[in-house]
Amino acid sequence: MLHWIASTARAAVAAMDNLYRTGQMAGSRKLCYSLDHHSTAASAAVYIASVFQLFQANGVDPDEFSISKALTVAANFGAMPEGRKLHALIVKRNLPMDVAATNSLINFYCKCGSIVDARNVFDEMPERDVFSWTVLVSGYALKGRVAEALDLFQSMPRRNIVSWNAIITGHQRGGFDDKAIELFVGMMREGESPNYLTFLAVIKAYTARQLLLGGKGVHCFVVKSAWVQDVLVGSTVVDMYAKCGDMLDAQEAFNEIPEKNAISWSILLTGFAQNGMMVEAERIFCELPVKSVIVWNVLIVGFVQNGVQHRAFGFLVEMFKNGVYPNSCTLTSLLSGCSSLQYRKEGKIVHSIALKLGLESDTSVCNSMITMYGEQGNIDDARHIFNTMNRHDIITWTAMLSAHVANYDVKQACDIFNRMPDKNLISWNTMMFGYLQEMRNSTCFDDEAIKFFYGMERSEVKPDHFSYNCALTACSCVGALDQAMAIHCRALRRGFESDIGVGNALITTYGKCGSLQEAEVVFKNISKPDMISWNTMLSAYSQNGQGKKALDFYDEMRRSRVELNHLTFISLLSACSYTGEVKRGQEYFHIMEKDYGMIPTKEHFTCMVDLLGRAGFLSEAEAVIRAMPIQPDAAVWGALLGACKIHNDPIIGSKAAEEIFMLEPDNSAAHVAVAETFAAKFMWEDVEKVRIAMKEKGLMKEPGCSWIDIKNVKHMFLSGDNSHLQKDSIYESLYQLYSNMIEEDNKNTNFGLFWLIVRLVFVFHY
Repeated sequence: MLHWIASTARAAVAAMDNLYRTGQMAGSRKLCYSLDHHSTAASAAVYIASVFQLFQANGVDPDEFSISKALTVAANFGAMPEGRKLHALIVKRNLPMDVAATNSLINFYCKCGSIVDARNVFDEMPERDVFSWTVLVSGYALKGRVAEALDLFQSMPRRNIVSWNAIITGHQRGGFDDKAIELFVGMMREGESPNYLTFLAVIKAYTARQLLLGGKGVHCFVVKSAWVQDVLVGSTVVDMYAKCGDMLDAQEAFNEIPEKNAISWSILLTGFAQNGMMVEAERIFCELPVKSVIVWNVLIVGFVQNGVQHRAFGFLVEMFKNGVYPNSCTLTSLLSGCSSLQYRKEGKIVHSIALKLGLESDTSVCNSMITMYGEQGNIDDARHIFNTMNRHDIITWTAMLSAHVANYDVKQACDIFNRMPDKNLISWNTMMFGYLQEMRNSTCFDDEAIKFFYGMERSEVKPDHFSYNCALTACSCVGALDQAMAIHCRALRRGFESDIGVGNALITTYGKCGSLQEAEVVFKNISKPDMISWNTMLSAYSQNGQGKKALDFYDEMRRSRVELNHLTFISLLSACSYTGEVKRGQEYFHIMEKDYGMIPTKEHFTCMVDLLGRAGFLSEAEAVIRAMPIQPDAAVWGALLGACKIHNDPIIGSKAAEEIFMLEPDNSAAHVAVAETFAAKFMWEDVEKVRIAMKEKGLMKEPGCSWIDIKNVKHMFLSGDNSHLQKDSIYESLYQLYSNMIEEDNKNTNFGLFWLIVRLVFVFHY
């Protein structure tokens, strides 16, 4: 009868009034308790107002119990205005407030998000109990203010399991997993026995930190405390083992759960799928007593993530056969697996299923379709879906932006970016990557990516490590050393100096800009350089013609037991080419396969041809190409042709050119190179034949081009061009360098640099 009466607030208050008037206070309080479980937020507000009208009608003030109960109702239903009015009434009429009632007031403010008011009430309390401290600690923790929660917790004269749980859970939920673990250890040392809430929080903390050994220790505590019988605790243990990659123990922990539910089954299934153990995942799936759409989705997602799309689509068919209809999660998972052209047909099928199920208006499904069509290169279908959507969220805009970038349409991408109502880190980074991509794939030397980076810094969205990588790579593309240094300073101020990715990008940029000293400083400041760091520094030495330093650095890599890869040997072979150490280069080429089991790629063969060709071993270089186990491309033959040009060998050079023309008939650089080789031997008839062939094909010699960025001004130099405004001072500096080199002892003279300067003087002056 009481529960029925309590279904509305006014009925409850009327019943309380009747009980109160007849002196049945116990019944009145019992009815008051029942309201907590049967009210809505609106009726809670009515209840609070009606209770105090009841007391006023009877000419008495509410007691501590009534105040406490009213505040609890206000807290549970977030009735902030009514709770504040009640607090004001308490102060105005100086109503009695014991510790329990005051605790309810603190709890009200904490749950309604006003932690400042909660702290003020706490500070004014003449007397506090353990609940007073605990409720405020919980309030700080729930608001993410864990530092203040910890200060208050450490000031507590006495703690109980509730306060320990509040501080541990608060740190774990706030991402401070190490501190949560530390607090758990402190709790155990103080002799407090953990309960299921403690175990849930600390196991999640160990999971987040991937600390399997410590997690196993907590699992032992769970077993000893008998909380292993709890399905929620047991499922959390299974989740820990699964996310740490230990599926054997995950299965054993799962077997220990006496009464498994859908969550525990789903966690085990997800664990096998995420660890790539799809056979075991299928086994668990078959054992499931009830197969909801959620577990079907887990299996389908697992197949997609492990690259077994045909099995994912097979289970989609099985879903329909079993009368289970896919939802938006099913379709988005399948669409993510259809990004390549190989699965274009399957992607269209999923699109049609979305239409039949009425999910074509689902934003997440549409976003996935835009992404899929964009990655397939089908920009028209992506744009059609975008234009027909009723609502665009930030993911929709970013997906369309990414589609244009993936299809090298930076102009349209920029239009989308400018139209975006909100921009996040991903959209800024995607646009910056688009500009960078355009720089790499064209002869355009614009620095839009760098400008865009500075625009991002001025916005509300701050750059991350990927942003810095893009900006630094853009600097290396245009030789903007000053800009690279400026961005380096910004990275230091933002605390990215410890990011290994940013460090590697800095080494690459300084290396490509010719500033080896800066590259060396960055490398030495990386606390734990990875394989990329070592290879990048080795490549920097090699690219800058510092062959001896590169080879010495390789020896240091060996001493440091750095893992070598294909890039390591490309840099080594290039270094040997610069130093002319043919024998050493041949040794590296052979040990790469013999000692390290690496199959040489076209890039390695190109380096070997360049090494032999530079040293004048042209026949040997040709023999290397002829013996290649893979089809040589134009780059390999181009290396031989370049060597023939250096050593004036028109016979082998013409053979190399013929091979290039078969692969790339319109390769103008090869035509020019072979013509210059003929000209060096005064073979003018052959030169004329090449010239006529170029004319017939409509080919023109592309002038050599180099550039440098000085104080944010780009200086570009074309072969044969002497139009630079500062040409006189440039010539003067070149002549001065030439004179200084003449004065040096011949043994110490770098003849390669000597002839470079002579050629530069000739190019610019004549």
